[in-house]
Formats: sequence, structure tokens, C-alpha cells
Amino acid sequence: MAWLIKDSRLARHVLFFGLPLVLGLACHALFNLVDTLLVGQLGAIEGAHAISVTGLCDPITTFQTILFNGPIAGAGVLLAKRHGMNDDEGVRRVIMRASGFVIALSLAMGVPGFIWAQEIATAMGAQAGWQLEQCTEYLKVMLGGGVTAGMFLYLTTVERSLGRTGVFLTFFMLSNLLNAGLGVFLVYGGGPYPSFIPGFVQGINQSLNVPRLGVIGSAWSTVAARAIAGLLILGFGLWKGHMRGKLSWLWPKGKTVMELVRIGLWNNGQVAARGIAGGIMIRSLQEAGGGNPHVVGGIFIGLKIELLLILLSFGWGAAAQTLVATSLGAGKPDRANHEERLAVVFATAFGVALTVPLFLFSREIAQVFNPEPELVGWAETYVRMMAIAFVFVPVNIVISQAMVSRNRLKTPVIIDSIVLLGIMSPVMIIAALSGASVKSLVVVNVVVNIALTLIYVGVRLWVGRLTQPQTSAHSHP
Repeated sequence: MAWLIKDSRLARHVLFFGLPLVLGLACHALFNLVDTLLVGQLGAIEGAHAISVTGLCDPITTFQTILFNGPIAGAGVLLAKRHGMNDDEGVRRVIMRASGFVIALSLAMGVPGFIWAQEIATAMGAQAGWQLEQCTEYLKVMLGGGVTAGMFLYLTTVERSLGRTGVFLTFFMLSNLLNAGLGVFLVYGGGPYPSFIPGFVQGINQSLNVPRLGVIGSAWSTVAARAIAGLLILGFGLWKGHMRGKLSWLWPKGKTVMELVRIGLWNNGQVAARGIAGGIMIRSLQEAGGGNPHVVGGIFIGLKIELLLILLSFGWGAAAQTLVATSLGAGKPDRANHEERLAVVFATAFGVALTVPLFLFSREIAQVFNPEPELVGWAETYVRMMAIAFVFVPVNIVISQAMVSRNRLKTPVIIDSIVLLGIMSPVMIIAALSGASVKSLVVVNVVVNIALTLIYVGVRLWVGRLTQPQTSAHSHP
């Protein structure tokens, strides 16, 4: 432990820098869990079918969101380094250039997604009829309104990169409250309502004659909540001054944009590999489950619970990425190494602390979303089988995120592409087509996640030994 925590003051700094990021991304996970909870309470059968819609569409909407992650992560690294160098004008230029780039990227992804929503839903295995119709409408709203997701994630990343982790957390919490409030109105409309919704809320909604949109209402509440929170955080940035600059700086051009593209392409290569692998896994599970909506819905609830743990890990990854970039920008590589190790320790500890109660109470947690016994059974099965992998995943996430700050952009892409796309995805497809059970596919997922972490640890130690002489020389000129 002494090797990991050499400086207690630095450990406290990393802990209290990372906690707001972890809580903020926990809010992001709860954002999605609230949507699933609301649509799951539409009624036992209707709710189960609605969850199957979000389950089939989620890999696509998540894939769109994570594609933003590349340039946004790149902007975060560039901002943190300039912040570490106390380059205020450079910070404002990067913010403005990256803003224009994210807007352009949003349009480039949103328009085709809106136009070909039905074809995408069909490719994901949506059954003809009600499920296909609902998936199509859901994707039109979510993909067409994707600019709100991109800009909200970008603007919160700006605050995180400048060290304002409290602001980061505040606006994520605000977006959650907006999503929950709007979701109640739009999902249930004039009723009926689940028992946990207060009577006065039902009365307000009925007096406004809001239509009952069901699962489509959850899509609209998501887009609207991100839009409102995004506008508010933009106003905060303008008030503080770091979002101010020449309008010409918004045009996505120059060295900053080229650097964003370079970092973004490689970072997106990693998230794309993970997103595609996730989509293939969902599609394979759909095939193995024979199209049973209870299987898809149950596994999807399990995936949502897993997403909570993953996003908590990304909170520590974001902390490591920001702190490492800032320390490297300030010419302190030894401090950067120590901060990365501390982030791994804290991420693993949090992962263990959360996995135990999830394992013990997986059935009770699943029942909160929908009481249908078969759906609950599959959610419980997935969480309990994946529990051991949940402990390993935080390590590979933190290491891969810190690599971006060290300009080792290709390494995570190569590792994830080989393991997830080159090995796991073909195995999933072949197994599903060969008649393998759903549980067998989950076992494959468990084994691959553990192996992926061990590979990341090995590569990081190997890279560390290679760069040790350079680091020492830099630290002691």
C-alpha cells in the first residue's frame, strides 16, 4: 500500500477531485436508470415490452453518445494541459474551436440517424409491428436530438478540465432532476400512474392534458433535460468568461481541430470497439433468447446496473486523465504516475464496495424496474454471473483513459479491437447461431472482461518500464 500511496496529501487531492466526477457520472447512469424505471412501470406486460424497446435501441443511442467522447476527451486533455501551463487565451481558443467541432459532429451523426431510424431498428432485431414502430420513433427522437447529448457532455467536460468538479456534479444532478420530472409527465400523460407518483403530480398532468407517450416520452424527456441543462451550463461559462471569445473561433479549423481529430479518432476507435461489441452482444442475446422480450428486457436491466458501475469507473478514469494531463503540462511526470496509480486504487475499491450489495440484492433491484418474474429472473442471472467481472473492469477503464493523456492513443484501440471485436464478437455470433444458451453468452462476456483487464495491466507495466529512464531524466535534469 505504501508503494501506491506515497503522499497522503496527494491521495486526498485525487480522492476529492475524483469523487464529484464519480458522483456526476453516477447521476448520468441514474439518468438512464430512471428512464428504464419509468417505462417499466407502465404495466407488467406493457412495461416489459417497453423495456425491450429501450434495450434494443440503447446500443445505438449509446454508440452515438460515445462517438462524441473522442473529440470531447481530446478537448479535455488539451484544456487540462493548457490550464496546467496557465495559458488562459489558449484555453478559450480550444473551448471555442471544440464547440464548433462538436456541433458539426452532432449534425453529421444526427441527420442520418433520423432518416434511417427504421432500418437501424430492423438491423437491431426489432420484431415487425409494435416493437419496430416504437423502436423507430424512439431512435428518431434520440438520434435526431443527439446534439443535446454531445453539447451537454462537452460543456461539463470543459468545467471538469478546468478543475471545477463541483460544477460538473451540479449540472449532472440538475439534468437528472429535469429528466425525472419531465419523464413522469411525458411517459404517463393522463394516466394511469404507478403508486409511487404523488397524487398532486397526477392532477397537474391531467389538467394539462399531456398525452401518454409511453416509451417515446422517455426519449423526449431525455433530449429536453439535456437541452435545458446544457443551456444553463453554457450561461455559466459565459458568465465566468472562459466561454467567451471571437465568433470566428467557433469555425472548426486550425491546429486545435486537427489535434481534436487526431485524439478523437483514436479515442473513438476504442469506444467504437466497445460500442460495437456491446451491440453485437445484445443482438446475439436476442438471437439466443428467441426474441423473447422478457429475456432482452431482463438482460437490459442487468446491463443498466452494469452501466452504473462502468460510469463510476469512468469517473475515476476522467479524474486520472485530467490530473495526469495537468501534471504533464506543468512538467511533473512523477506526480502524474502517482495520480494514475491512486485513481486505479480508488476505482477498484469503489467497484468492490458496490459489487457486493448488487450481487446480494440483484433480484430486489430488478423488481423495482418491473415485477414480471421472468424478466426479473434474467436480470438477476446477468448481474450475479457478471459480479466477478465488475471488480476487474474499473482497472482497465482507468488505465485506458490515462493513456490518452500520455499521447498513447493507439494502444487502447489495438487492445480493445483485438479482444472485443477480434475474439469476443465472433465467439458471440457463432455461439448464438449454433444454439448456445443465453447463460453461455454471459459467461463469454465475463471471461473476456477479466482477460481484457489483465492485458491492460500487463501492457501498462511494460510501457512503464520502457519510459522509466525518460521520466527519470525529465524529472532530474
